[in-house]
Amino acid sequence: MNNEMFKKNFMLICMILFSLIVYIIGILLVADKLGWTLGITFGLVFSLLKLKLMQNTIAKAIAMPEGKAQKYANVQYMIRYILTGVVLVIAALEPSINLLGVFFGLISMKVGAYAQLALNKKAQ
Repeated sequence: MNNEMFKKNFMLICMILFSLIVYIIGILLVADKLGWTLGITFGLVFSLLKLKLMQNTIAKAIAMPEGKAQKYANVQYMIRYILTGVVLVIAALEPSINLLGVFFGLISMKVGAYAQLALNKKAQ
């Protein structure tokens, strides 16, 4: 993988690595290993989908006039957070999915974003 491709996919890589580290630690601590696995996987997959939705939103908003772009971005933001709430409710209601695992899978996006920010500051 060349350096440019690594930088482009750095956030995605960090999200997966963070989830993998939390998964390994959790597997050693929790009794319900399948629930933990399902929780981390469910949260990570949803975070990866949210990342793709954000990329699509930004790409579309750039091509719009400023006022329309801001409204579009705000609507997309609300949709993503409503979907996050739905994911958490589903995880809370489904006994076979570990809610804490879902939470850590969702947090992987934040960890990836901070890692991307650190990489960008280091490159400057």
